[in-house]
Amino acid sequence: MHLFRIINKWVVAAPLVIGLPLIISCNKLLDAGSPANQVITPQVYTSDSLARAALIGVYYKMMYSFGPFNGQISRYCGLAADELNRTTSLETDQPFLTNTLTPDNKTIWFIWTNTYSYIYQCNDIIEGLTGANTITPTLRNQLLGEAYFLRALSYFYLVNLFGDVPLALGTDYTKNTSIPRTAATTVYDRMVEDLVSAKNLLTDKLPDLPADRVRANRLAAQALLARIYLFRGQWANAAAEATAVIESRVFQLETDLAQTFRYNSREAILQFMTIMEAYNTAEGGMFVPLNPNGRPAFILSDTLMKKIEPGDARRLWIRTVTVGGNQYNSPYKYKLNTSVPREEYNIVLRLAELYCIRAEALTMLDQLTDALSDLNKIRKRAGLPDLTTITTQSQALAAIEQERRVEFFAEWGHRWFDLKRLPAHTATHPGEKRIDEVMSYCRPLTWTPAAALWPVPRDEIIRNPALTQNDGYN
Repeated sequence: MHLFRIINKWVVAAPLVIGLPLIISCNKLLDAGSPANQVITPQVYTSDSLARAALIGVYYKMMYSFGPFNGQISRYCGLAADELNRTTSLETDQPFLTNTLTPDNKTIWFIWTNTYSYIYQCNDIIEGLTGANTITPTLRNQLLGEAYFLRALSYFYLVNLFGDVPLALGTDYTKNTSIPRTAATTVYDRMVEDLVSAKNLLTDKLPDLPADRVRANRLAAQALLARIYLFRGQWANAAAEATAVIESRVFQLETDLAQTFRYNSREAILQFMTIMEAYNTAEGGMFVPLNPNGRPAFILSDTLMKKIEPGDARRLWIRTVTVGGNQYNSPYKYKLNTSVPREEYNIVLRLAELYCIRAEALTMLDQLTDALSDLNKIRKRAGLPDLTTITTQSQALAAIEQERRVEFFAEWGHRWFDLKRLPAHTATHPGEKRIDEVMSYCRPLTWTPAAALWPVPRDEIIRNPALTQNDGYN
């Protein structure tokens, strides 16, 4: 029984001024318009049902609004990297495809502002539940843990898109609108702190969703924590958290790759379920044409296609069609554009990433044998032979990058983020990253190192003079 079937009695309410417009039915969310009655924040955190509804409201907003969590990260980071291309020109996509964004770009403004609205709601829940003695203790811990997790998840994407960002941890509007940018390292510190809190507050199974994976639990917190430790170069911690998730035995790599992105995937650690009635997932709506014989709008880059080894079973995740004598390869991890009932949910975290995280962490800890064992599990699932000739750390890291590229294409911006954190293969100066090496080859006419970070939206700088702009943008 999925999320929307068991919470049909709940009212989804946004914190601060909590209205009652969003009623959850068995199969859909209905917007009933602006309500006559309002519930203010203090009242929400005196009732189990309203407190629960406030938390569900964050998931609702993440799935509904234009932000990182409804397919936009997969789309725009894929276009910005060496991963996706378009068969037709679209004005909103072109600046990402050519890495020529400007501070006036409305897409990045929507992503920035909507992500901060999620954070604001999480802050309200954390403030409201802290010391809320009338909420059932086990429920209070669960909701607090989920709020900490969702706040960390939101900041992860902000930092990796924009670099230094304001670290807003409260709901005081006058303070939040004048916060300067905070060093990314400090924001990462807060993510770790939030996820450790989430790990301590949550259980492996949610009491009201014991069989579903559509809300964060302790293992989801540990999975995200493993990723963040990896991004920070804290190898032992990354390996430990990844191991905790892998050895929980709750998840399994799907041997049938067609099952990997279905709603009941055994590989899924956390899934989001779209609230759009017609679509299974936002990715399916974007990447799968309604006409099965039609030309797809989004296609995989030639450089990516050339990197896929012969016999790789993950070609099942690629749709190939010939239209007008031209062959097009498009993402096909999610195979449904529209259908009812839903058969696919958007996978936020999955087990394959944890094997890749541990493989990279163990490589950096000079434990190559164990690292290759993890990597070969991913390759075996893809029908590929084991890697047996790798003997050096640099060889192992190159193999991990290759495996991540093919495993996670068009999925949550993995490739874009990996390019920004990995060192260049042939660095010409200390600290050079893989992104300059790759993108200067792919986009020789438009690529500049400044494009690795997106510009801070100009409207936000106007509203908050304490904000500064990223280098390379006027």
